[in-house]
Amino acid sequence: MNRAAKLFPIGLMLAMGLLSFWLNVLTEWRTPAQRQLDPTQPEYTIDKLQATRFDEQGQPLQRLNASKMWKLPQTEQVYMQQPDVKQYRNGQLDYSLRADQGRYARSTGIGLFEGHVDMLRQPMGQQAAIHLQTPSLRVNSQSGILSNQAPVTIDDGQSRINAIGFYYNHPAGQLKLLSQVRISYAP
Repeated sequence: MNRAAKLFPIGLMLAMGLLSFWLNVLTEWRTPAQRQLDPTQPEYTIDKLQATRFDEQGQPLQRLNASKMWKLPQTEQVYMQQPDVKQYRNGQLDYSLRADQGRYARSTGIGLFEGHVDMLRQPMGQQAAIHLQTPSLRVNSQSGILSNQAPVTIDDGQSRINAIGFYYNHPAGQLKLLSQVRISYAP
């Protein structure tokens, strides 16, 4: 036997070993390096957001529309432009809330709405619709409590209430006006 024929199996084993090593290097998974996020730039942005939450019976519970929503790194709050929130009760629209800007912290359930805040509670039975206007509004989605320390105008049918600051417990239907209250009552 000649020398090349004797070295061929050794060369073949060496070539296959190098090929196996090279394929292992190519296919080995490496986690990409984490880059540091700029805390002033959004971590993510959603344009023209439309989200609906349903109850156990499949009826709408809450609906959120916003022209834009984003989250900054290192914060738990999400920010919204032109939020439009609709709250439903037994599948029927209970109230709607619109604002120029808003932010929401999911862990606490607190939403802060600013700019021209416009809230409309739908008429219920014999009660007329209630329209609330204010420059800022704090909403606790877990307890159903709405409040602020800013001027507020509330139209209840033909009656109008002006005040500075209010506290409204929506589940109990209790309204507390904080200061400078003026009421124009029309039965």
